[in-house]
Amino acid sequence: MTTVNPAGETPDVGVPAHLAATMTIGEQQDWLRSFLGRHRVSRRTALRGGASALAALGLTTAPWARSAYVQASASAVSVIGRHLSYGVDPSTQMAVAGELTAKPTGKVLLEIGRDRHYGHTVEAEVRELISMVPQQDGGIRAADQFYVHALAEHLTPGGTFHYRFRLPDGTTTDDASFTTAPDRRRRPEPFTFTAFADQGVNVDPTPTGQTGFSDNYYKPDDTRRSAAPSDALVALIAKQKPAFHLLAGDICYADPSGTGQPVRNAAPANAAGGFNNFDPTVWTQYFGVIEKSAASAPWLFATGNHDMEALYDDNTAPGGASHGYAGHAARLDLPRNGPSRCPSVYSVVHGDVAILSLDANDLSQEIPTNAGYSGGQQLAWLTTTLKDLRADPNVDFVVAFFHHCAYATSSSHASDGGVRAALAPLFDRFAVDLVVQGHNHQYERTNPIKGGRSSMQAPDGATVHPEKDGTTYICCGSGGRPRYGWQPGEIDRYRGATAPDSGTTVTSFVAGPNGAKTPETVDWSQARYLDYAFLTVHVTPAAPGGTATMSVRAVSDLGAEIDRVDIARTVKRSGHRAQAPQEPAGWTTDARTGLSVPASAGGPFG
Repeated sequence: MTTVNPAGETPDVGVPAHLAATMTIGEQQDWLRSFLGRHRVSRRTALRGGASALAALGLTTAPWARSAYVQASASAVSVIGRHLSYGVDPSTQMAVAGELTAKPTGKVLLEIGRDRHYGHTVEAEVRELISMVPQQDGGIRAADQFYVHALAEHLTPGGTFHYRFRLPDGTTTDDASFTTAPDRRRRPEPFTFTAFADQGVNVDPTPTGQTGFSDNYYKPDDTRRSAAPSDALVALIAKQKPAFHLLAGDICYADPSGTGQPVRNAAPANAAGGFNNFDPTVWTQYFGVIEKSAASAPWLFATGNHDMEALYDDNTAPGGASHGYAGHAARLDLPRNGPSRCPSVYSVVHGDVAILSLDANDLSQEIPTNAGYSGGQQLAWLTTTLKDLRADPNVDFVVAFFHHCAYATSSSHASDGGVRAALAPLFDRFAVDLVVQGHNHQYERTNPIKGGRSSMQAPDGATVHPEKDGTTYICCGSGGRPRYGWQPGEIDRYRGATAPDSGTTVTSFVAGPNGAKTPETVDWSQARYLDYAFLTVHVTPAAPGGTATMSVRAVSDLGAEIDRVDIARTVKRSGHRAQAPQEPAGWTTDARTGLSVPASAGGPFG
């Protein structure tokens, strides 16, 4: 048995080579605790977050970083990379977060109101995240990052609010604004949301971080793309001004391998011998990139294989599960209404559309690092939630998003057998309208699927009726990471393609345990685009008895629409859409801030 050991490391903390790529999160954490107990942090190689991380990485001149770094130079502490998330009730709650360039010496406040006079303050929470990264030479590189979080509550449904952070020295961030989800008890109005997966950043980290790992390794024949796809797509999304954005896993790629390898940085990367080069400061870059959209529209995240970060000990996670999401708890605000063991599983309802974030890591056979960690909680919750949503007269459409694909034909990952077996029967049973997936780095849309097969041909511009036709699955792992390839003999199939396509019948495979690939011939691969794109989904509600639609369009990083399908559903006649709500007893709406306040209060929030 070959054991992998860094120089100077005692054999008992090595990892058997055949296990290095298949360790569970708990096994990786055990290895890390053993390593950290035997080594010390080297001040010489210490990393820091925030503005100091930008300077160390040579990013202070990047367009997205320049203003934040200037503010940091003029003030002891500043906020960079602001990002929003819905609370459990999207119509009355908004979580506001960002990364601090240093530890604050006093309170950080969120100022919020209906205009730039704000009128209300919320004391923010500061979460410290310490990253202890083992190195090839036996040392430890440390990063100390601070994230600020504030939950604004009692907001007016469908209201627009301005906000800013006020720091202990009196300085403030720039003004930004957001709009809450509409009141579900009113007749829904049209809105748009966007989606993609597998984003990452376009900046190459230097030897201060992920040594030997380039985030910009595009292939020479990537000729029909922008210079920086991740950045270009965010800019296009920001122009859309969506109500919210979905990211179906593989967020920033601070973990570059995504295959369950324990963390140990090495130079060059291939000298790590089955280890993973992890750089926590990639998150700093990432939040700076998405701020132009995420500061004004909630970004809702699912977790992919590159989002399992064993560096952070989560043995105290609810239910005792080790899943590698403790770092996300410091950086992100995800709605917490899912199963207790699954922090990235949740649901929100915006207008007449229900959104379900699922964790495919719990279900994957291809990458078993986190397989089964929920102990069945996720699927039990999903079954109950789908049943409740289909009984809700105010919900027309159900959209699920997650990472590993149930249906896709990439030459790299294709379809995951565990994910398909667990989810497809439930989606059939409850006629889920749209599924957004990632993992495979390209755009691919299926025909509507029932029982594992196409129920109809749905070419560009087609209309699908999920109640009779089945579920449409879209892989949009085209959010910025270098592209994969199709199966042998297969080519693109999208609006604007000039060459004859190879049709919907494709010989692909289903990924299973221990690298198994079970061949299958599929009849559902309708649209394929081997470059960078995102989804824009325009929702048009209807009165009871009418037809509501979701117009789902794929747009490339160059701004060209390349594919479209309309998903239509008859609005339920049973039940009724509730009328405008009355203010709860003892509460009223403050005219200046637009927030709900106790009726007895003398002013906003007393």
